[in-house]
Amino acid sequence: MLQSIEPFFKRYAKAYSDCALEDVIELISLPCLLLADDSKTLFPDVDSLKNHVLTQFEQYKSIDIASVTYRLQSQVRLSDNLRFASLYWMFLDSEGNELFSCHSSYTLQAKGDAWQVVALVTDNEQEEFQRYLAKKHK
Repeated sequence: MLQSIEPFFKRYAKAYSDCALEDVIELISLPCLLLADDSKTLFPDVDSLKNHVLTQFEQYKSIDIASVTYRLQSQVRLSDNLRFASLYWMFLDSEGNELFSCHSSYTLQAKGDAWQVVALVTDNEQEEFQRYLAKKHK
């Protein structure tokens, strides 16, 4: 029986907070699609996904993000094996202060008794990252 999506996102947040590449990879089903306002990126294989995740980890380290946490805004059952989730991510420093936040949406698909990301829509993560970066360097 499938777990609720809440434990999935706790694992996802921990994997990103720990910069645990293999743990992140395990939570994503390939191929996977990443959509943003001005781009769409298909990750057809593990290597392309790893390169993307490692780039994200480097961005996080460049502004001293120590952890990420989330607030589940909504979830929709699409079918027995598909869920849609809308979340707000908060990026925190080592003292737990919020550096910035963003909105993302996920389509999850069941694989056995666990969930995996099959599609991700980022609303404003890069814009918020760039805004914070500019503010930090003033």
